[in-house]
Amino acid sequence: MANTLILFLGLTFTFASAARPPVARFADKEMVCPVCEKTFYARLDLSGAESEMRLDLKPLGVVSWPWLLPDCPKCGFVIYKLPLPAAELAKCKQLVASEEYKKGLPHSSYYRVGLLFDRLGKGDYAVATSFLKASWQEENSPAKLKEDQELSLKYFTACSQSCVSDEKENSLLLMGELLRRLGRFEEAKAHLVKLQGMKGFQKNFFADIVEYQLRQCARKDSSPHEMEDVRDFKRSLPDWIKNRLRKIYRAVLEAGDRETEDSPLSRSADQAGAAAR
Repeated sequence: MANTLILFLGLTFTFASAARPPVARFADKEMVCPVCEKTFYARLDLSGAESEMRLDLKPLGVVSWPWLLPDCPKCGFVIYKLPLPAAELAKCKQLVASEEYKKGLPHSSYYRVGLLFDRLGKGDYAVATSFLKASWQEENSPAKLKEDQELSLKYFTACSQSCVSDEKENSLLLMGELLRRLGRFEEAKAHLVKLQGMKGFQKNFFADIVEYQLRQCARKDSSPHEMEDVRDFKRSLPDWIKNRLRKIYRAVLEAGDRETEDSPLSRSADQAGAAAR
């Protein structure tokens, strides 16, 4: 099997994204909900570089992740793609009117995308990654975070049995991460040990991730960790020190960028840009 970690589990959206000025990160775009036809303004990301990534594949950097999606304030439909084929739109209208979808309205946009993708038959991998992104959005709500992670685990588990190639490998790897994050350490350990005997998880970065995950399971550690932590785990002490110094320097630069973005001058520039739009 190919051994490519899917670094950006993005849905393919067709919203135009212009090059941003140095301090602008968002644009307010007028949208029309294809389900209830309400016109509203959606705050969308313009662009942004990711500097690192967590073991649950959440990119880290100056842009908040996951990528923002238009979320209709009237019916709660999350516009995951435009244009929508007529048959798909008809199904979406039925789904948005259902009690199950209405119960999901207090949840994040990607949670509702997961509900839509499941009912639309988009496939286990697409559904699993939607709930994974929902977990990034709802990290500050323990109950919702747990539900998102459990749902993501459910569909990654299904994908590990039905998918092939990269999707299968990524599903297997993320199952270990989600089991550990959920505090199910013995299950995570058994799963990760099994991965060590598989061809796609030997003598490569996947193998390093599995080894690192097993170490965190032994410590009963359910907290988020970064890919860079895995690299640090394999580095010699001098290289580890050099890398830490680079990370401190990067953090100082990013803090300076955020301070610039929050300045009155930058806010005025953003407001002027919004008015021009």
